[in-house]
Amino acid sequence: MEWDQLAIVGQLVTGVATLAVAVFLSSQLRMQHRDSERSFAFANETKQQDLLASWYSDESAANLVWKGSNAFESLSPAETNRYRLMYQQMYLHQLNAWRLKRDGDDLRRWRLQWSNILAEPGQRRYFEQWGRNILALEPSLLDFATAVHQELESQAA
Repeated sequence: MEWDQLAIVGQLVTGVATLAVAVFLSSQLRMQHRDSERSFAFANETKQQDLLASWYSDESAANLVWKGSNAFESLSPAETNRYRLMYQQMYLHQLNAWRLKRDGDDLRRWRLQWSNILAEPGQRRYFEQWGRNILALEPSLLDFATAVHQELESQAA
C-alpha cells in the first residue's frame, strides 16, 4: 500500500472516530439535559410545597388566604396586594410545572389541582384579575385553567 492510500485510509478512520465521538457526546448532552429538567422540576415542586406550608404555618398568612379566598371584596388594598403576590408565586410555579410536563400527557392531577386552586370565589376573582395574564405565557395552560374556571363558575351560579 502506498503512502497516499495509507493517508486516505487514515483520514477515513479519523472521520469515523470523530463521528462516533460526536454521537456519544450528543447522547451525553441529551441525558444531562433530562437530568437538569428533572432537577428543576423537583426544585419547583419543593418550592411550591414550601410556599404553601409557609401560608399555613403563619397565622397571618393563613388568615389572609382564607379571607382572600372567601371574602375577596372585603380585602383592604394592602391585603389585596399581599394576596396577589402570594398567588402570583403559586401561578408561576404552576406555569413552570406545566412547561416541564410534570405529569406527561395525563391531565387528571392538573384538573384536581386547578379545581382546588379555583375552588373558592376569591380564588376565581384572582384568576380573572391577574391569573389569566400570568397563564397567558403558556396558552395551553391558560385554556385548560379557563375551562376549569368556567366549570366551577357555572356550578357556583
